[in-house]
Amino acid sequence: MSTLLLSVTDAAVVYSGKPVFEGLSFNIHENRKIALVGRNGAGKTTLMKIITGEKDLDAGERWVENGISIGYLKQDIVPRENLSVRDYIMAEIDPEFEAAHEYKVDIITEKLGIDPDAHLTRLSGGQLRRAGLARALVEENDILLMDEPTNHLDLEAIEWLEGYLKSYPGTLLVISHDKAFLENVTDTVFWLD
Repeated sequence: MSTLLLSVTDAAVVYSGKPVFEGLSFNIHENRKIALVGRNGAGKTTLMKIITGEKDLDAGERWVENGISIGYLKQDIVPRENLSVRDYIMAEIDPEFEAAHEYKVDIITEKLGIDPDAHLTRLSGGQLRRAGLARALVEENDILLMDEPTNHLDLEAIEWLEGYLKSYPGTLLVISHDKAFLENVTDTVFWLD
């Protein structure tokens, strides 16, 4: 059995007095590739925020194994002034390991078709999305959450991403409306109804 990385037990989340989740329980184990599926508004993004710890539970318990890193590719990326794509990608990397990650920045930005030296404020929405995707992949977190990673990608980039995620060394949790992509990169389904 694989190691338990994160657990949520009997959780409740309420927005504006209305419950989004009640009695929510799930476990995330190492090296799993999970598709998070459900209708729009079912709570998929809220679930991701619970996993990252960005959203507090109104009841229940969230447990994370010590030392586990969680990365999150959000749907929206807000560009900062005077920050290059490379600087944005490397922003969360421990300075001690920056040199080891530099080559990955070049490889991943090339595969995603973005200039690592371009300024974020000069990128289109699609290019910003690709910069966010590059950042998420370079960090190599123990758990990687991806919200619609194929948005704004052409077929060649999607095929490259599928190959990359199949060999991703950590646990993956993906929201996507691209059923073929999910079938190719995941082995478990969390269905929100």
